[in-house]
Amino acid sequence: MRFADTHCHLDFTQFDQTRKELLVSCKASAIDLIVVPATMRRGWAKIIELCQDSPQLRPALGLHPYFLAKHKEEHLDELDRQITRYATSIVAVGELGLDATIDDIARQLFFFESQLFIASKHRLPVILHSRKTHSQLVKSLKKYSLFGGVVHAFSGSKQELESFVALGLKIGVGGVITWPNSIKTRKAIQGAPLESLVLETDSPDMPVVGEARGQSTPLNVLRVFESLCALRQEAPEELSVALWNNSLALYGCGE
Repeated sequence: MRFADTHCHLDFTQFDQTRKELLVSCKASAIDLIVVPATMRRGWAKIIELCQDSPQLRPALGLHPYFLAKHKEEHLDELDRQITRYATSIVAVGELGLDATIDDIARQLFFFESQLFIASKHRLPVILHSRKTHSQLVKSLKKYSLFGGVVHAFSGSKQELESFVALGLKIGVGGVITWPNSIKTRKAIQGAPLESLVLETDSPDMPVVGEARGQSTPLNVLRVFESLCALRQEAPEELSVALWNNSLALYGCGE
């Protein structure tokens, strides 16, 4: 079996002292692909450098809605330029999206839809953040020609999942399904099309059951996989092959 963590913030300072050893452990556990999405302009250079130094890592560049106050309009032009400069290595635009817990939805929409335009221009998939904004996210996505994407850390209903799948998006399956009380999301993932699922950890956030927030690592992708196996009818080997192939297809990392 081979595994991909399709969303891990390995550039965060929490990993600065352990990153090299952690990547060795991931390799030993057959976690052969880790996608590192950006959150702010100031983190892009570090992500690109990290990914250049490790064949396991792939970079994505974007502007996360949570850091809306730090974004400037000129960052969008810089995003366009950086994608052009590193066209052979950047696998997606993201992390971008909408978040109902953050003020100024109009400004969020401006940065979100501007990045959708950039992704469409460069024919790249998008890594989508959505917190209590699923319907608005779908409305915006329908305005642009998408080249694939993933709804990161999906937490929602069967109907919401189906609305994203109908747009050709993958569904990021993370630590939330390890929690028994996540009944709605677990049920949605259980019945989702297998070809739409990919694994992720959102490390260092999104803890698995029994773990404190901020302690997650990409090794948790194995625990997410175990929980997914318990939910699904497919054999573990079939499930792992499909998830690996879905991840490669999502990010254009075909071998």
